[in-house]
Amino acid sequence: MPESGEGLTVVAGYDGSENARAAAAYAVWLAKPDGKVYVVHAYEPPPDWLGYPFYKELTAEHHMRGKQMLDKLSADGLLDGVRCERELLSAQPVDGLMSVATTRDAHMIVVGSRGLGPLRGTLGSVSHGLLYRSDRPVLVLPSPTEPPA
Repeated sequence: MPESGEGLTVVAGYDGSENARAAAAYAVWLAKPDGKVYVVHAYEPPPDWLGYPFYKELTAEHHMRGKQMLDKLSADGLLDGVRCERELLSAQPVDGLMSVATTRDAHMIVVGSRGLGPLRGTLGSVSHGLLYRSDRPVLVLPSPTEPPA
């Protein structure tokens, strides 16, 4: 954790959902006033077997959609009041978030829960993957529609 008087560096996963938006807002709250937030949108690369024109088109489409999501988040003013950078990566989301956290020496990673439940969450949840593999604290914000445990 940071020295006294030093702000937190927080990585927030963002996929455009309301839960991810809540996670980004919470990351900003955690980092204020002297910290920094890295908002990361990592999109899974398309499969190699698609071949050149289809692979390139799908990659460009994923990139454009991710850039639009991050631009909208910034335009909404949610990231105001804290130093913030946006990262757009072609990588598995868990790997992308962990890579940015390591590279930027983040104190923690914040993501929103999609409320997929125990079975679906175990089979592919980003939050589950981070909790299992991360070398730093991970904060998973529950879905507002999730019933309390």
